[in-house]
Amino acid sequence: MAAELSSLTPAQLEALLNGPALPPPHNVIPNFDHPDNQNIIPGVVVPICLVLASIAFLLRSYARIFCVKKIELPDVLMVLAFGCYLADIYLGYRLKAKPGAFVHQWDVRVKDMPDILFPMWLSNIFYIIAVLTIKAAILLEWVRIFVPYGVRNRFFWLCHAVLGMNTIFYIVVLFVMIFPCIPVEKAWNPMYAGGYCTINTQAVNIASAVLNLASDIFILILPQRIIWGLKMSAKTKRGVSVIFAIGIVCCIAATIRLASEIHFTKSTDELYNTTSIMLCALAEMTCMFLVFGVPSVAKIISDSHLPSRFVSSLRSLKGRFPHRSSSRDSGTGAQSWPGSSIIMEKSQANTSHSYYHNLESGNGPVFQTTTTIDSTAQPISSESMERLRENTGSVESGKILRTTQVVTHEDYGGGGYEREGASMDGYDRQHPWARDRI
Repeated sequence: MAAELSSLTPAQLEALLNGPALPPPHNVIPNFDHPDNQNIIPGVVVPICLVLASIAFLLRSYARIFCVKKIELPDVLMVLAFGCYLADIYLGYRLKAKPGAFVHQWDVRVKDMPDILFPMWLSNIFYIIAVLTIKAAILLEWVRIFVPYGVRNRFFWLCHAVLGMNTIFYIVVLFVMIFPCIPVEKAWNPMYAGGYCTINTQAVNIASAVLNLASDIFILILPQRIIWGLKMSAKTKRGVSVIFAIGIVCCIAATIRLASEIHFTKSTDELYNTTSIMLCALAEMTCMFLVFGVPSVAKIISDSHLPSRFVSSLRSLKGRFPHRSSSRDSGTGAQSWPGSSIIMEKSQANTSHSYYHNLESGNGPVFQTTTTIDSTAQPISSESMERLRENTGSVESGKILRTTQVVTHEDYGGGGYEREGASMDGYDRQHPWARDRI
């Protein structure tokens, strides 16, 4: 291209630079100023991916900083991966602004291609770094979770073998992506005078997509035998299923990216197919962040005691409303006295029985009840007493214990009469003095 440009006259060169970057199809007129695009697709997909990845990143960071209070190598790798992820999103927005998403190459001038190819070149580099670091973080996290400290079992060596192969592979791909040409500028500026390119970047992209999909599948199935072999509750299994589903979506995105890379090499309209490749790569990275960060939700909930606090709040709210019952609505004639909630809360609704006696004293009748709890409950005594009448002879005989159900003993001139389950209302009608005092 550079040699051909050098043989052109200034007028011919300017006409070439202002012409389309790809010959348009028959009867198609290039539209350089307002090319047709589909910006609505990245306009929806990119914000959703950014929000999901950010939530996963923040959940993991919060759990490690405030709950575990310990930062390890996977967390450092996650931060590095997230930085590259944000850079990749910025470059995607830059391409969305100019020339646009799914814009045909014949709607772009030749002189504008270097400014478009440069963000694409950077995007590939940041993608490789992000995938390398987040996959390494996931594998190290698998080892930390499923392998006891100091144990070197088969799962341990499998994880480290995959980690080693991924690291070597992605470092090689990263080197090839950065230095496909000499000088480097020729990688995104084909009109650069001089230099040469010795590496077929399209073949490298296809190989990268194939091995990337293979590693995604292997990382997904690697811990499944251990996970489903554990004795877990249904709630825990549902959480594991969510992570497994996210991993499947990640593999699907990697598969679509591989198909897009293959179609990219067969099509001359490279600019149009680049958008689908970048969106699939973005979705794949987002799923990786979710796989790594979502499990931190359980740790956050466990350490913050949210379920117990929620139950305590409900109990506190319930305690604001007094518990009332009427003897007229109950077949046993039970009645709730003021303050009887103390006994009910302590006895956990165990049946209680009380005995009400008519005592004689020199100063008039004095009434007293004593409360007992059945054998299934702990003995409980209430310190809440109410003096009905001052008794100069006996202090204890002037007290009444507040109860929920009473059994009365009524004495009439030496004759004993006992009625079980009688309510205080009935007793008060026969003893006006006691009714007035109460």
